[in-house]
Amino acid sequence: MSPRYDVPKAAPEPLRQVQLLVNSDDVEHGVDWLPDWLAERGLDGDLERARELREALRLLILANNGRPVEAHAVEVVNAAAGRLFLRLDESGAPTIGGADDALDEVVAIAFGAMLDGTWRRLKACRNCRWSFYDYSPNRSATWCSMQLCGNRKKTRAYRRRRAEQA
Repeated sequence: MSPRYDVPKAAPEPLRQVQLLVNSDDVEHGVDWLPDWLAERGLDGDLERARELREALRLLILANNGRPVEAHAVEVVNAAAGRLFLRLDESGAPTIGGADDALDEVVAIAFGAMLDGTWRRLKACRNCRWSFYDYSPNRSATWCSMQLCGNRKKTRAYRRRRAEQA
């Protein structure tokens, strides 16, 4: 697990698994834990597939925070979803199956969250691109943390306003 402070904004299971994959790359500090994430799940040979999927999911999660949906991200996730299938369980509820490995499972979880409505709460910070779960009642959170990126953004805006006034 990455050392970044994200526990208060951790997504509920199973969506947390998508968040862990996306957060295996600390874009702000240039630290990549993806090889460790893959090794823990027995997927050492799938680095390129995992990187492509991780970045596509990050772009879709950024779209949950006001950015436009990127067509390439949709294509990558759709291609990954081609390995899965949709079925009804015994109660008549849709289920996603066919996951052969941890990356397939992440895609299945993402699609399940899209179906149950929790996906829109998984966002990526507009500042550092860290994934977080929006627990606010009106789904208005935009930063991974008010102590980190929220504070930085507000301080920069304050200083810019002060400089303009001077």
